Amino acid sequence: MLFLLFSFASTQTYWVKYGWQAFNSAGDARILSLGGAAVTDFGTSVSPLFNPAASSRVGIHNINYTHQSRLAGMINSDLIGFPIRNFSRPLNLIILHEGIDDIPDTRHILMDFGLDGVPGTGDIGEGNGILDEGERLDESKLKYFSQRQLGLHLSTAWKTENFEIGLALKMLQHSLGEFSGTGMGLDLGILMIPWDNGRLGLTIRDVTTSWQVWDNGTVERFKPTIISGIAHTYRSAQWPIAITGMGNIMMNTSGRSLEDDFNVGKNGGQLLLGINVVYSHQIAVRLGRNAIGSTTAGMGLSWENMSLDYAYLNAPSGSGLGPTHMVSLSVNSDWVRKQIEKL
Repeated sequence: MLFLLFSFASTQTYWVKYGWQAFNSAGDARILSLGGAAVTDFGTSVSPLFNPAASSRVGIHNINYTHQSRLAGMINSDLIGFPIRNFSRPLNLIILHEGIDDIPDTRHILMDFGLDGVPGTGDIGEGNGILDEGERLDESKLKYFSQRQLGLHLSTAWKTENFEIGLALKMLQHSLGEFSGTGMGLDLGILMIPWDNGRLGLTIRDVTTSWQVWDNGTVERFKPTIISGIAHTYRSAQWPIAITGMGNIMMNTSGRSLEDDFNVGKNGGQLLLGINVVYSHQIAVRLGRNAIGSTTAGMGLSWENMSLDYAYLNAPSGSGLGPTHMVSLSVNSDWVRKQIEKL
């Protein structure tokens, strides 16, 4: 903390909008196939990523691994979540990694000699940073770099008579080419079950404002995001079918963006929707709408000690970015331990 205080006092601080995207785009296939409308979700070790109050409600499939591939395989990310036992308090840890390789660095390849193509003459176009007629690019100076983001999300929860409160500490190590930065933030969550089969949830991400300190002295700060949600489950009396509908409203206090569904003053908001149909507690079909307005879909299979989920996240209309595919595997840690002991 002393290091951070000295950093804030001696460096330039900027309010920025993006930087924690590794956390914002993370999740397992089950949740993201429902549009990420998961502020009321609980039952898996990934649920606290969306609401820390779910830390005390991790089910038997308590170890989750998810692989995500975006932009035709250019961006790959992995996530693992699991509860930490043998403590008086419920603790849940999520580790995530995202990487991009072979990013072209074109900063120094322009031969900016002007219209005459001869350096040092001071003619029109020389040194203006624009590829003018008669200029060319030096491919021998083209270099490539990588981006890596490693995140940790540690959460816990307290039960009260009518609701649960959760708190999460998140840390991010970000490397971009020759630069690196370290960040930290806090998330606050509340979860309620006010009626049978109904849920209400509230999450405030970066509740104290998060920050990231780069090795060049720059400090980036991030304003809070407020997410509220409601969910209700209908269970058929004649068939072993359960249908859960959920909706979240996400308010970004850092300003408006192109993907906003509505605006409140200078702040933008998005609407997240999801519907989950489960047959006999074993087969699930899912559909949703995420924060960028794209359609999501998926399915899941569940057994006694294992579940397998798949998600298809459609790209925004007209973007040409290609869909995202996700696969998640969840297992019972006690079952895994018993299988290892048998070996």
